[in-house]
Amino acid sequence: MAIIEEEDLLGNTVAMGDYMLDQLRALKDKHAVIGDVRGKGLFLGAELVSDRASKEPAPEKQVQAVVADCMAQGVIIGATNRSIPGFNNTLCYSPALIATKDDINHLISATDAALTRVFG
Repeated sequence: MAIIEEEDLLGNTVAMGDYMLDQLRALKDKHAVIGDVRGKGLFLGAELVSDRASKEPAPEKQVQAVVADCMAQGVIIGATNRSIPGFNNTLCYSPALIATKDDINHLISATDAALTRVFG
């Protein structure tokens, strides 16, 4: 607990979370496949859809391909894993509490590249 307070990790979480949410919103503007971005602090998600109007979920194989592409770039992200087939379409992010802007930029860049490769 002392380190969390001494290093102001809560403050960093708020600041980097806000920054990352802004960066994910910018990705949403660039990639039509991102239907929504949401989260709090450094626990964020980007919902992938086939169509923004209907909000039809993107195919799970493509979502997993984005996750795999990010992993190949050295960036570990996840995807929802619910028990309802066809609705595992949200990329999940939870970077370390000590994440920096450079870390967030690397994560966003990897996601951008993966989305471009998988969805065009």
